[in-house]
Amino acid sequence: MRSLLLATSAFVAISSPAFAARLPAEDQATSGTTTTAPVATEATTDTSGIGEIIVTAQRREESLQKAGLAIDAVTGNDLVQRGITSAADITKAVPSLSIPQPGGSVASIFIRGVGNITTSSYNDPAVTPSYDGVVLGRGGGVFGAAFYDLQRVEVLKGPQGILYGRNATGGAVNIIPARPEIGRNGMGFNVAFGNFDAVETDAHVNLATGANSALRVSAAYSAHDGYNRDGTDDLKRGSLRAQFLVEPSSDLSVRIGADYSHLGGRGAGGSYVGGFIPGPSGYTFFPAGLDTSEGFNTPAANAFRAHNLGAPAFAFLGAMNRDQRQDSTYWGVNAEINWQTGIGKLTVIPAYRESRDNSFFYGPAFNIANTNEKVKQGSLEARLAGKAGMLDYVVGGYYFNEKIKANNQYNQEFVLPIVDYQHKTDSYAAFGQLTAHVSDRFRLIGGARYTHDKKSIDGLINNFITFCGGPPPALLTPPASFAAGCATPGNMPYYPNFLNTGDTINWLVANRWIPGNSVDRPGYQVFPLVNGVGAILKTYNPVVDTRSYSRVTWKGSVEFDVAPASLLYATVESGYRAGGLQMTESRTSYLPEFITAYTIGSKNRFFDNHVQLNLEGFLWKYRDQQITYFTVDTSGTLISSNENAGRSTIKGFDADIVVKPARGTTLSAKVQYLDTRYDNLHLYTASPRDNFGCPFTYTGAVAGGAPVKDFNCSGNPLLFSPKWTVNLGAEQVVPMGGNLELVGSVSSAWRDSQWGAFEYLDFERIPAYWTTDVSLTLRSSAGTWALTAFVRNLEDKRRNLAPQASPLGMAVGHYSAPRTWGVRLSSNF
Repeated sequence: MRSLLLATSAFVAISSPAFAARLPAEDQATSGTTTTAPVATEATTDTSGIGEIIVTAQRREESLQKAGLAIDAVTGNDLVQRGITSAADITKAVPSLSIPQPGGSVASIFIRGVGNITTSSYNDPAVTPSYDGVVLGRGGGVFGAAFYDLQRVEVLKGPQGILYGRNATGGAVNIIPARPEIGRNGMGFNVAFGNFDAVETDAHVNLATGANSALRVSAAYSAHDGYNRDGTDDLKRGSLRAQFLVEPSSDLSVRIGADYSHLGGRGAGGSYVGGFIPGPSGYTFFPAGLDTSEGFNTPAANAFRAHNLGAPAFAFLGAMNRDQRQDSTYWGVNAEINWQTGIGKLTVIPAYRESRDNSFFYGPAFNIANTNEKVKQGSLEARLAGKAGMLDYVVGGYYFNEKIKANNQYNQEFVLPIVDYQHKTDSYAAFGQLTAHVSDRFRLIGGARYTHDKKSIDGLINNFITFCGGPPPALLTPPASFAAGCATPGNMPYYPNFLNTGDTINWLVANRWIPGNSVDRPGYQVFPLVNGVGAILKTYNPVVDTRSYSRVTWKGSVEFDVAPASLLYATVESGYRAGGLQMTESRTSYLPEFITAYTIGSKNRFFDNHVQLNLEGFLWKYRDQQITYFTVDTSGTLISSNENAGRSTIKGFDADIVVKPARGTTLSAKVQYLDTRYDNLHLYTASPRDNFGCPFTYTGAVAGGAPVKDFNCSGNPLLFSPKWTVNLGAEQVVPMGGNLELVGSVSSAWRDSQWGAFEYLDFERIPAYWTTDVSLTLRSSAGTWALTAFVRNLEDKRRNLAPQASPLGMAVGHYSAPRTWGVRLSSNF
């Protein structure tokens, strides 16, 4: 960090007028909080240095360059120009961000290795997504479907424990839609067509409904065929948004918004990478021989499945029993009321959101999982911001309520877990932050937040488990299972996709797998197979629990204006994520996690606003990080469990450089160095779910008749934390005459190798890679229309960005998009 300060001082020195005179003097381009349509028509022949982005990350409007915190922001116009139409694509602009897509409807977001991979809706995200100022308890479909007609996206790095609606240990991603504009009538659209029968459209209209009111309506539709042969990795998404703004006086404004999104198609897919054969000395990997676009449900993929045994029946797996299908609906209403009073500006944000999901997905080499979930979320935030002498203050309160009702199944062919539960969260918080202007150039900032979370769960877990021979100690494993006929075709039942125990038992009786007098009763039951080869255990595990968690988080910061366009800042801030409850048989709760983050940074503009250099050094100390991985409970039943890791350390630096060396030329580079390490990470499991790449010792405990192993993964990096990340960009604007411009742009991102799963197996290490996008645009210099040809992923390489070790003994991958290309027509009038 000392070298960071030295570098900043050196640049401040060379930004003197003697150096600045060597570049053409041009006025600074600025933009306010109200923008025209975010369509790719913005003209820049009148280049006037590097433009400003106005952000509200500190609950006040300020230039990105004046915000003394670790933040990246991307304007709506830049999102369109770069083809960023979903949350997963924002990683093209923000090196610290990773959004793996392992399947299901719950988003997994990581910043600098902090995040969690899950398909369970009751897990709070470590990186909090927000839409239009409203924190989303579940970062699912609306988070991915909201990327149209936007003002900007803000990505805050590090704990957000003071001013944000719910504490986030890793950071926050804020999606901010374009607001209605009073006194303006206008409209705009983007429409694009490309390979894979891709269609990307969005449009908006802004109407001045009176002297002091305006209405803005926006809509979007996106679709493309699947990138995989089974039709998965497709897209079918539609969204609608409406906002009404009224300003009865100069002191009062009221904005009301509503939005609706639906996600259809087949959804995110993947392909088999290989499998593992257990042996006396561990597991031996064998490749699947399938390419990255095969998918999970093709003749070739199902033929690969048929060569793998499924425990504990030890019969060969069958084909997928149906196609994957995504059917998710999200809608919400929210308002923002701003009232300028004598003691400050009062802001009130009430919101209600609801989502429904009835989707089928393949999961990590399971057969078919079926989620039936309904989530209701209500929230209210109120804050007062004002000045008193040398002090600026923000004080406020926050309330969050969420109710989840779910009935899901996760079919593993010879194991059928059925979960039915209701989950409730109530969260209350009070917060405040003071900024003391010690002088015109020096500021001290301090803040604190008290948060109280109460969570409850009431549910039931039933597992139908087919055993070769019978439940332990009668269980037969290979090679004895082969001699008993368990692997003989037709000797073991393959479960259909049932959501309750009664239908499952009735099907087993009707198909003569179990005795005809078998009936469903509460409690554990064992049903012998009629053919005598094995038995079925039905488990019965109620999960009823209530837990409360409280924490005070705090922040201290100092800011110093070295020069009018140079800022130095240093911050120490704590973060907290509440513990929680989960639907597992023996581990129903987990503890809160905590983080303390130290940051020192500098933001600078040099050479008459033609060079921007932002630097940040950071050190994060993590304790009790919440992680999710497959393990077994005390009975040996497979569970996806949230656990608390010990301690970890995250450190590194970030450099952001933008240069405009000549009229119409913009060069940019974002570089991040990241060094992460689990200081204490132990993972516990037992055979046959014990394929980990870490050394182990025996604990002395037993799970399902097998000894429990303690895998010591300490010393490994955190997931999705590449050591080096580089984003490069170049844009050239060429005047063509006749009010036309030609714009060429190229952006390329390099990610160092990184780990993608907690087993730390070789195939879960994501190799380093480049991804390059290029575009060529012909547009009017007035900014009224543009025609763009684009190519994304010029290298045409599909990268396994979400590897998974399936509990069924297979290695699977979830891949990035192949090369895509197309043309886009944009207009704004």
